[in-house]
Amino acid sequence: MKEKTIVSVSTLLASLLAYWYARSAKKDAVPYVMLGGFIGSIIGETLAERSTT
Repeated sequence: MKEKTIVSVSTLLASLLAYWYARSAKKDAVPYVMLGGFIGSIIGETLAERSTT
């Protein structure tokens, strides 16, 4: 897989999980989605780096 694909997929999944959590907890979803996307991008970068080495 390409590095961009790994980062994009992990960011999307983390953002969706954060959105799902915010909706189930009846909280404003925007901060959770932003934080989830940030964490997802860090995870994706780490996975992409490990898969290429």
